[in-house]
Amino acid sequence: MRKILVFGAGLLAGAIIGAGVSLLLTPASGDDLREGTKERYKRVLEESAKAAVERRAQLEAELAEMTRPKKANEKTNGQ
Repeated sequence: MRKILVFGAGLLAGAIIGAGVSLLLTPASGDDLREGTKERYKRVLEESAKAAVERRAQLEAELAEMTRPKKANEKTNGQ
């Protein structure tokens, strides 16, 4: 029983110390961190959407190039 109490006390003390250290070392308030995280998330989503649109345009251009009918001189020169 004593070992469990000592372990529980150590666990509680560690949690309190950890919370205090994290509060002292946090560079911004919780609201600032949440706002910054939201902004970064929005920016990443916007950049991802833009990159997806650009890549889709590239792939569609490649597909159009591959599926267009070849001219007669292209068939004989390529093979």
